[in-house]
Amino acid sequence: MKKLFLFVIPCILLNVFHIPGFGIYLYRPQEYYTISYQPGDYTLSSQQLDNPYRGWYHIYGYALSDTKPINTDNIQKTIAKDNNQLVLLEINLRDYADSEISPLGLSQLESLLLAWQDAGRQMILRFLYDWNGKARETEPKDISTIKRHMEQTGEVVNKYARNIYLLQGIYVGNCGEMNNSNYMSKESLRELAAYLHSIIDPGIYLSVRTPEHYRIVSQSTLPVASEDAFSGKIAARTGLFNDGMLGSESDLGTYGEKPFEISEDFSGKGTRSEEIAFQNALCDYVPNGGEVVLDNEYNDLPNAVEDLKDMHVSYLDCGYDLHVLDKWRNDTYHGEDCFNGMDGYSYIGAHLGYRYAMRSSDCTFDSFHNTKATLSVTMENSGFSVGYRPFLSTVTIVREDGSICDTISVDTDNRLWKSGETATWTVPLDIRAYQAGNYLIYYRLFDPAGNRNIQLANEAPIEKYGYYVGSFTVERQMPQ
Repeated sequence: MKKLFLFVIPCILLNVFHIPGFGIYLYRPQEYYTISYQPGDYTLSSQQLDNPYRGWYHIYGYALSDTKPINTDNIQKTIAKDNNQLVLLEINLRDYADSEISPLGLSQLESLLLAWQDAGRQMILRFLYDWNGKARETEPKDISTIKRHMEQTGEVVNKYARNIYLLQGIYVGNCGEMNNSNYMSKESLRELAAYLHSIIDPGIYLSVRTPEHYRIVSQSTLPVASEDAFSGKIAARTGLFNDGMLGSESDLGTYGEKPFEISEDFSGKGTRSEEIAFQNALCDYVPNGGEVVLDNEYNDLPNAVEDLKDMHVSYLDCGYDLHVLDKWRNDTYHGEDCFNGMDGYSYIGAHLGYRYAMRSSDCTFDSFHNTKATLSVTMENSGFSVGYRPFLSTVTIVREDGSICDTISVDTDNRLWKSGETATWTVPLDIRAYQAGNYLIYYRLFDPAGNRNIQLANEAPIEKYGYYVGSFTVERQMPQ
């Protein structure tokens, strides 16, 4: 318990005295308030947090078609069985490779997105023309058709931007993975990526398959700079998706064998260590996720945890590769924290994306310089990445009788609470306006897009006004 002193000058003249050489001075005895602050308990929890824009996902494939419409009943059955926050929808456009997408096809897309939005899920979308490794045969014969399909689907996608987290790829390649395509020259890659960037709502992230693709698209050998983060530029909204994650030293060709060399066209792959270091910097600001594959030493639990953390991975497929996922389930995490003894799959799942928790708080007041007290709260992010969408932070001051005294917006950006670090935010408390008595402080982190609270990784549960921060007592002290 700490006491802070708030001094108030009364309007009654109580004494007059003279200092030789300086004149007459007035002296007024002071009355003051004492403010006693008691922080809450910030014990960390190992529970799985049901938060948006992070975690495990399932993949569901749908083909738009005028001859075989999507069965909406099947969509609802799928939704009912899926308990994850995230879902990856692969949408095949092969039936329209030689034409525009028909109004019927677009209405199917809209019905699909509406159903998942109504279920409160966050969607990852991947448009493609191939599921059988024959993209060169099934893709449109002209890049203008692909761009027209981007326009058409973009008009529908933008209506559901609130629930669409990101788009993977640029519509081409085997399984939409930007390989074995007629449109993966550096010129075509830039053209398609730039066009998609121009038509998709800026609140939706984009993703390319490899760090090399990112450098070609951004036309820079460097990841997005911190001063450009979240600016809406193509380099500031383009992340990565890796469906060969931890599959070999090169992540199945995602990385190269030789050290990276700068080229005029920004092409070229670096070694595993170089490219993971690149992702470590880039994915502080843009999402990274995908599939882990092929049981090998790189996805042994200790190695996997280190690389997933360094790559800032926020989402992974929970259905593939089961050989790797089961290996994690059968292994145990060992550490000096609340997760010690947890199975590896659960440990990784708990750390995908962001994992925010309150760690400490304080309340200070300088009676000679400030008119308000300052509440400061330190947050910790133990997740592999940040939360890439902005959340709202508010502090609510509640009287002892349960009524709200004050609600204050916190000037902080959760997207900058970096993985493995702490961040401190502050709010002013207008103590002079509070009557003598006891007060409770609550903190709420809120996702406006999903209209929901963000769960914190503290043992204390969320209450009516948010998470309990601490309490303070205001007492008026009269001069003796």
